[in-house]
Amino acid sequence: MIRRFSTLGLATALLGTLSSLPSLDLPVASSADWPMWRGPKGDGIVADPAVPTRWSITENVQWKVPVPGIGHSSPVVANGRVFLTSFDPKTNDRWLLCFDRNDGQLLWQKTVLTAPPEKMHQNNSPASATPATDGSAVWVTFLDGEKITAAAYDFAGKRLWLKTFPGFRSPHGFCGTPILHGELVIINGDSDGDAFLAALDKTTGATKWKVDRPHRTRSFSVPVMVDVKNTPQLVIAGSKSIAGYEPKTGQQLWVVESTTEKFVATVAHTQGLIFATGTSPNTNLMAIDPTGRGNVTQTHVKWCDTKLGAYVPSPLAFGNRLFVVSDSGIATLLEASTGKKIWSERLGSRRHHASPLLINDLIYCLADDGTMFILRANDEFEVVARCAIRAECHATPAVSDGQLFIRTTTHLLCIGAKKDMYWGEKDGAKKN
Repeated sequence: MIRRFSTLGLATALLGTLSSLPSLDLPVASSADWPMWRGPKGDGIVADPAVPTRWSITENVQWKVPVPGIGHSSPVVANGRVFLTSFDPKTNDRWLLCFDRNDGQLLWQKTVLTAPPEKMHQNNSPASATPATDGSAVWVTFLDGEKITAAAYDFAGKRLWLKTFPGFRSPHGFCGTPILHGELVIINGDSDGDAFLAALDKTTGATKWKVDRPHRTRSFSVPVMVDVKNTPQLVIAGSKSIAGYEPKTGQQLWVVESTTEKFVATVAHTQGLIFATGTSPNTNLMAIDPTGRGNVTQTHVKWCDTKLGAYVPSPLAFGNRLFVVSDSGIATLLEASTGKKIWSERLGSRRHHASPLLINDLIYCLADDGTMFILRANDEFEVVARCAIRAECHATPAVSDGQLFIRTTTHLLCIGAKKDMYWGEKDGAKKN
């Protein structure tokens, strides 16, 4: 049995923090869980002092297991389980995979649907949407031809419901990662066809609301719940705009038009501002005041930078700081309230698809070659560590109870201090 490090005191503090924000209606899961893409609040920020700052292919790897099929989705973690989605290019099956977090054993895999791979960008996959879980069920999305398919499963692998939305069209493929808000599962259906944003009843799959996205342009960013003056807003970048919605009804509250068309990066938020970035076809990084109503393009954009931005990696916002890593590996720290650049440095020579995380006031940036750059979140650029696992990576890691879960193109790794092992280069066999 692999020993997990207890963080009971920290968990209690984090649980207290979450309970002080009832308006956000966050997923009901323990404080050690990582229930959605980029964590419980979708912001990529976690305080967990047991997370290591050093590992390699032989150090602090608690386990490494092969992942059937291919995919770029991130792991989510809840109640002793790790979930991933994957695609089998031999059978065209889209899978939901369930692993035991203690040793990485594959407990079950379920075929959600079977369909030929959609037309997509070379950096996309048929399994790019990350699951969401509340600790008792898990929700997934895939594309079946021109139909977005959402499905729910319990922790034993039993399907609870399946629902489809027709009319999706995109030459770049699909990545509509779901998020949870109370009893709702919220899905981004931006596309060149029937573009929409929808909320489903997480128990039955019934559509609670579905709103049109009028620009009808493919985008892949994840919706985020934001607390705006103690009132929840659902904010999403995509389809030539950034917009805020009332999460229980889907009513659009405000919108900012953008010269960026196809958003991939998810918005960040701090200091009462929303930050959005994109590069297709125009580079743009902007700060938005989300308190307006209607079209606030001319009144509520606080600052804008048309030279700095990222396409795939999402920004990270904390305190009065905004961190952005570009797809080419340029890391930049800015003053969030003004956009003033504090420092900008290159991280190695490889590209970045994973989004950065802030763990214990350190910035974790995973490059495509498997090198994790750990940076000090200070006003002077400092690399605390470079941790390499020598494997291609595209997915954003998950963090749970002192452990990092990293998906490579072939394997799932659990990083945690300290369980030394031999990492077999060919078959992943481990020797204690």
